[in-house]
Amino acid sequence: MARSSTPNSSSSGGKKLLNKNQLFKRNKIANARIIRSQAVTYSLKDKSNDSEVKELSESGGMLNVNTFIDSRSYEIKQLQLAIHNSKNSNSTRVFQDLPRKLRRRTASHNVRRIPKRLRNRAIKEMLKTDQQTIKKKKSNNSQKNGLTSRQLYRAKMSVKLLRLATKTMALKLSLPDELLGSRTVNLRSKIKALQNLIKNQKNAKKNTKNSSIAILNNQLGCYDNTGINELAPKLKGRIKYIKRQSDFIWLTTHVWNAKRCHMIKRWGYQIPWSPTQKCFRLAHRIGNDVAKSDGALVQDTSFIGTLILIHKDSAILINIISRLINQKKISSKYIQSSYWFSGLCYDINSNDLEILGSVELLWLNPTKVMIRLHPSIYATVFKLLQQLDDKDLILNDCRYSLGSITIKGAKSLTALSSILRTPTNDSQSFKLFKKIASITDSSVLPKRCLFGLNAIDPRFLNKPQPLTKESISIDDIIELNNKFIDSSIKDEYNQVVDDLTNPSKRNESYKNFSTLKQLARRRQSLLSHPNQNSNFHFNNTIQFNPKRDSSIPLLLIRRPKENDWVLIVPWFWILPFWYQLNRISRIHHSGLRQFQQLNFERKKLYFPDDYPFTKIGYLENSLYKSQASRLRWEKKPLSKRVNYSKIKDIHRIDTVGNQKVELLNFNTGELGDYFSCDWKFLQILHNGIKYLLQENNNSSINLINSNRTSQFDENGNRLIEVVNDLFEYYKDIVSQASFDNSTLPICLKNAQPKSKWSRTDINITPLPVMPISCTMMGKGHPKDNARIYKIPQKDVTH
Repeated sequence: MARSSTPNSSSSGGKKLLNKNQLFKRNKIANARIIRSQAVTYSLKDKSNDSEVKELSESGGMLNVNTFIDSRSYEIKQLQLAIHNSKNSNSTRVFQDLPRKLRRRTASHNVRRIPKRLRNRAIKEMLKTDQQTIKKKKSNNSQKNGLTSRQLYRAKMSVKLLRLATKTMALKLSLPDELLGSRTVNLRSKIKALQNLIKNQKNAKKNTKNSSIAILNNQLGCYDNTGINELAPKLKGRIKYIKRQSDFIWLTTHVWNAKRCHMIKRWGYQIPWSPTQKCFRLAHRIGNDVAKSDGALVQDTSFIGTLILIHKDSAILINIISRLINQKKISSKYIQSSYWFSGLCYDINSNDLEILGSVELLWLNPTKVMIRLHPSIYATVFKLLQQLDDKDLILNDCRYSLGSITIKGAKSLTALSSILRTPTNDSQSFKLFKKIASITDSSVLPKRCLFGLNAIDPRFLNKPQPLTKESISIDDIIELNNKFIDSSIKDEYNQVVDDLTNPSKRNESYKNFSTLKQLARRRQSLLSHPNQNSNFHFNNTIQFNPKRDSSIPLLLIRRPKENDWVLIVPWFWILPFWYQLNRISRIHHSGLRQFQQLNFERKKLYFPDDYPFTKIGYLENSLYKSQASRLRWEKKPLSKRVNYSKIKDIHRIDTVGNQKVELLNFNTGELGDYFSCDWKFLQILHNGIKYLLQENNNSSINLINSNRTSQFDENGNRLIEVVNDLFEYYKDIVSQASFDNSTLPICLKNAQPKSKWSRTDINITPLPVMPISCTMMGKGHPKDNARIYKIPQKDVTH
């Protein structure tokens, strides 16, 4: 028998004690694996003459097999029983054997939530335990819905009309405004508008020359939505979900991500925040540039706005971009060699060069540049460029016409090469891409590493198939820079760039966009005619037909600072690439939280959370995150939440450095806003101390004034004579402040030292700040918005 340990056992040897369930499971498995045997062997007897039958021959060299098996039948039966018991003792049901990605709470009783290959086994298990499977419920009559027959008929009619308007190619771009714009339009008006639209469409088919209705070139409703010198209108999606997208637009991968991620509504989009599965350690191992990385993280970054600037005079375009990024001269490597640029974006109309946020640039050619901006500052930058009043400057708003996928990890190139194929084998760029497809460490590649390809529909591949690995040496990697400037590769890249940035070419790429049913029919026809395409039976790939299929212009760019890859394709082609990428093993989807985590581990700033010196970053920290943290704190019971106002002994030091202000008796807990980095309070306290020192001729200042009764002067302004007046002054400003009319309390630059301080300077003069990186020498880790009150002098390094 196996040993059994009890929770009260004193001889645990420092090991963790087992609970009741663990002990039961351990004993159950141990008992199932016990093989019983006979203590004493016995000799068999022949029943016919009662003579003893020996297992061995008289000479001892031969074994009587039958006799030996009969004598050991008990042990054999016990062995078979132990194998059977051991197999069933720790057996699991189908839904317990699934990987974590496929586990669902309803999988234990809903067969349709289990993969098809395991459904038969699941049904058998359910029948053994008298568990019933879920069946589709038949819809009852209208009485259960609370609808009369007339109301039910009108509801069914409206559903049919809405489906018809969604599926018809000709009606997709011609839906009436009263149906899409207003929520107050009643059902009768919607039905009437759709009926008139269908009637007009029938008349337009008879007379195609006079038809003014836009007709799509595919059955999936894909079209190019570009705004030229104006912001593009919102996408026209399916009418079924039109109300849900009135304020926040869905990405093409929204339905896929909504089932697997926590979503947030920000900046006009619904964006994946983080997968529902725990993935902190996984993101650390796979997303970082470490040897343990054996996969990749992918994220749909189509919410990053893309803006194309075109000007026939390259000097004027260079001047506009240099003002936008606050650089007197842009290096020729960005303009001539198309290096990827990432930096800060400035307000070109501001005298103080106000920082708006982060920006990414790619010069497509000397007269055309691609700008990628965060959606929080996209509209602001677009309007600033519109105000330049240059007739030759063309702005293409490609927010809803160009999408992107960001992939990071050791398996990035392998995964991309598994889904990318070209219509022909003559592409020099694709040959160069195949050479580096087996590289797992992207940091060995040159900084300028970008590919312009014409690809086929990734759904033509039955499943992602990696390319044959080609040997590559160190010399080949060194010569990559020279290969990118090869004439054949450069001409091909320029052609792809022209197609990708041309609205008509993007719209042409959607021509005959096949549905999944159409692709299945093509596969079925190829199976029935094996002589037509021998390649299909070899790898189950649909052959590209230039007369029927359209190629997809795409850009694949390596970002050197982030060390990841960005795939830029037309908007509606994102979803096919996304589905194929997520079918590859060790490819995991991620959200904003994972990329923020990776930036933190690499000691890089993440916009907008780590940019409090910008308006968007300040709002993010001081308004949105502060409100969310406060709501979570208020939901907790009093006994479970931290009382920040009564934390002891956190001010028993000089809180403002060597400014001769001792707050030894000031033990009122945290100061300022408890749930954010309160830069406003720090600005008033820092500038107020300097003002008080100036008024007191650099002598010590008091915390409070017990002799003073009045706190305001004759003009109604608060008197500032002691430190406590600064705290009250801060409360007055916070209660009355309007962010739109106020300046930021901090700035990212060296401030000029003031020779003389006035009372108004306390609230106006911003504090100069700079980002730093701290390393914890001991155990533990700081939380968000943690405050460091003082650094010991011995730990200060310059």
